Amino acid sequence: MDYRYRRRIGAFLSAAALIAAMSPATAFAKTSDTDVDDSTLTITGLNKDDTVTAYQVFDADIDSANNLTYTAATGLPEAYNTPAKLSALTTDEQKKKAAGDAYSQAFTKKENPATPANSHTATGTANDSGEATLTLDSGYWVVVVTSTSGETKVFQPTTIDASPVAGADGKYSAKTLASQEVKNEPVDVKKGVGTGYKEKTDQYTVGQSVPFKVTTNVPNYPTNSKDATFTVNDRPTDGLKIQTNTIKVTVGTTTVWEGGKATADGANAFKDATTTQTETGYTFDFEKEFVLAHPGQAVEITYDATLTSAAFSHSATDVTGNTATVTFNPNPYSDSTVTPDKTTQVQTYGYAFPKTDKDGKALEGATFTLYDASGANEIKDENGHSITSTSTIVNGKAYVYFEDLGAGTYTAKETNVPAGKQKAQDFQFTLNERNAKADNPATEVTENNYLVSNSNVVDPDQPLLPVTGDAGTAVLTIGGVALLGAACLVASRSLKRSK
Repeated sequence: MDYRYRRRIGAFLSAAALIAAMSPATAFAKTSDTDVDDSTLTITGLNKDDTVTAYQVFDADIDSANNLTYTAATGLPEAYNTPAKLSALTTDEQKKKAAGDAYSQAFTKKENPATPANSHTATGTANDSGEATLTLDSGYWVVVVTSTSGETKVFQPTTIDASPVAGADGKYSAKTLASQEVKNEPVDVKKGVGTGYKEKTDQYTVGQSVPFKVTTNVPNYPTNSKDATFTVNDRPTDGLKIQTNTIKVTVGTTTVWEGGKATADGANAFKDATTTQTETGYTFDFEKEFVLAHPGQAVEITYDATLTSAAFSHSATDVTGNTATVTFNPNPYSDSTVTPDKTTQVQTYGYAFPKTDKDGKALEGATFTLYDASGANEIKDENGHSITSTSTIVNGKAYVYFEDLGAGTYTAKETNVPAGKQKAQDFQFTLNERNAKADNPATEVTENNYLVSNSNVVDPDQPLLPVTGDAGTAVLTIGGVALLGAACLVASRSLKRSK
């Protein structure tokens, strides 16, 4: 063969291969010479990188006498193993749900899966716009979407009718398929903290109970799902301890967990071995049968957690809080799972001030106790102990500081005074997100949530003699000493005369 001729043939084949690679999916060979062309289907409503797989349930063919016939896949569920049974379903919803579920399970099960008609399958991957294009041979198909993108959705298997369409002359042609949005049920998790259950709060001080709420929904799995995992977890950081007896779980309008145990209505809701509650977190692992019986229902979990002295706020990304997660199968016929999460934050603040004597020198050993704004009530920590701080010298300066405080006004009182000094006056300070942004100078840890005062809190010197504030005190004292001396002189003379 001439070299130039072979080179032309090679170029032609390369171009053909390139054109084929650019097609939405591989075209199927016609079942017969009279078969119609393939149809193109665009699946929408996906997330980028989601995988779309179509399995042919019934392969349509037009014979030489213009008769429409079907070849069925092998291993189909009996309720839907003929085109007539499939067509008998009266609504699109029934087709998408009942038949789609059954076909999807048949084709995707691990043991003895069904074989597509004439082994026809089509696959596609969602693009940036959330669309995937498939080329389908004429007939009936089931489309299965797997959320390989990791997004939190359960897609419902959907049947597609791509059967040939008869024209006015009775002859068949390929069906034009409209874009199809595969129904999906999103599964996500939301979490709130404090009054109003917002994403963040700064209204709580060490020792107080902080309310939390987690909301999600039961995945809407097909009733014949092989895998139907649904687990809710919640893990607090240091600084929060869950009060397990306050946990309450509601599914729909029914309370299934309360007071540390499952209710009568929730007796079969959870897996005993993997459902746990401790101060450091909880897991509610729902039984498959319960999940399948409550598709799409709202789930709400509420509880209180104690804010402890381990609370922290080192930076905007390192704050006391906790994270709720939900684990489920985006593909109900696979044991692969995804885990969306949601984090809440409990912001706390601190206050530091320099402690000196009257000469401005650092003063150690002065203890202050924290009270509320009125100064009448001590603030206690999680163990019921008074919150105190004693001045210590750091880099030549003495500091007193309080931490793990919510936004608000506080009173500091000196409750232990160093020897030779007088008690400082009680004083107030107010903390909020606008003023508590500095680092605590009394510790080596870098933080961003302190209000640091530049004003010294002074302990005056204790006077040698009590001072009442009356200028005549000194005169009275001198007079008293003189009288005492005179008395001693009289007593001495009386003693001599008696002798």
